[in-house]
Amino acid sequence: MSLQNEIIKFVMKYRRKEMEKQDFDMIGVRRTMDDLFSKTFITPWTVSVNEIRLRGIEAEIISPEKLEREDSILIYVHGGGYFMGSINTHRPLAGWIVHESGIPAVIFNYRLAPEHPFPAGRDDVIKIYTELLEEYPAERIAMVGDSAGGGLIMQALLAMKDMEIEMPRCICLMSPFLDMTCTGASVEINADADPFIIPKFIRSIIPNYIKAPYTPHHPLTNPLYADLSELPDALVHVGTIEVLLDDSRNLAARAEAYGMYCKLIEYKGLPHVWHYNRQFFMPESQAALQEIGEFILERIPELEETTSS
Repeated sequence: MSLQNEIIKFVMKYRRKEMEKQDFDMIGVRRTMDDLFSKTFITPWTVSVNEIRLRGIEAEIISPEKLEREDSILIYVHGGGYFMGSINTHRPLAGWIVHESGIPAVIFNYRLAPEHPFPAGRDDVIKIYTELLEEYPAERIAMVGDSAGGGLIMQALLAMKDMEIEMPRCICLMSPFLDMTCTGASVEINADADPFIIPKFIRSIIPNYIKAPYTPHHPLTNPLYADLSELPDALVHVGTIEVLLDDSRNLAARAEAYGMYCKLIEYKGLPHVWHYNRQFFMPESQAALQEIGEFILERIPELEETTSS
């Protein structure tokens, strides 16, 4: 493990100890974390950003200096525990995905809990996808998300399958937050090792995000209880010290049972969504982002290949 990783984990553990002393106020945490992320992380200089609106949703399109795939688009779904995060907090990470893949990405502000519980955020993801589907063939669309963004992608795909909407070519999930029951063994095993996720906090999020008639075990809210057949190829990254480690492991196992291709890569000793730390020249972040770019480019062929097939 790199020196950068050890330093960043040390800083994160210090901030976590301070947060553990506080009561969990979703709106207060949202303001604090949004401010922290917006001030800490910067968008790579190799991309350009333009504001747009899609189906009435505030969005941006991030474009690379060098375009690797013509007529292709990424949809980036930001994380934040289903209750925080925005274009501003995740523009830098989406920008690094664009940098590595050479494909433009759309990032957007979906509705957040507790003001907007499930399925509001999921439905916003579907709105963005179906709008872009009018301009791009499904085989030239990939979806990428971190943490709760990964969960929203899975929730959206399951609903889209029921709606018989054509699926994107592939998905990439970074440290996805999937299990609404929070019963994975890693929630307790890694409770002290994880420098970022606090188990009691994520358990507090669930009843504010999942409300009747839905439950944490419902197949539409929890992909670990769903039929994963006919879903697109997936790349899943997770760190071995994460509280949410078993979310990824259990997704991979269920995907195998349903014939869904899911490539799970576990990074030893890495924290939640370590991809963020690319700007600090963290080698594990650079390697993971390169894997994502390669996974997408392997599945979205050159335009000439698509046309002739």
